[in-house]
Amino acid sequence: MKNKFKINDLQLIICDDKIQHDESKAVIHKVLDDEDYSFDAITCLARPVEFSIVNQLYNLDKKKVKEACDECNKSKKIKVLSTQSYHLILCPLIERYTFFGKDQAEKLSNQVIDTCNEYKISTLRITQFCMMLDEFLPIYDQFKGILHAFSTRSDSTIKTVYFDVPEKNYYQLKTLFATYEN
Repeated sequence: MKNKFKINDLQLIICDDKIQHDESKAVIHKVLDDEDYSFDAITCLARPVEFSIVNQLYNLDKKKVKEACDECNKSKKIKVLSTQSYHLILCPLIERYTFFGKDQAEKLSNQVIDTCNEYKISTLRITQFCMMLDEFLPIYDQFKGILHAFSTRSDSTIKTVYFDVPEKNYYQLKTLFATYEN
């Protein structure tokens, strides 16, 4: 399913069926393109393992990917891998998800927005939420932080944000996104 929302001048899309995965093993089998959207940049967690989105989306040099992921996770700062046609924004792994709530999600979202501004990105796909397990993660609070960052940044170059979300959280997130909509 897919739903669109408008917050200020920003179009937000949530979609629950463009990533095929085995949730019980946290293994991604396939990342599907969306026929309605193309993206200047895609965010993902800095996980250089074979089943991660980093390796599912692109045929990047695996050594460079591992080095970039290691650097991102060590410094706890966003890292960008770029080609002629896209930017891959690597977000550092979170050590304790139970402490990653609204404020932390807003801070990381603002860092992503700053990175998008630096690279003049207007269309962004955010993939790292597709594998979230809500019994371990405060998904609702995290999305409040994310939505607050995107709805308050008037300096952003981003015009469209596309979220890959878990099917089991789709309706909950649809309701939350609607509360932020103009």
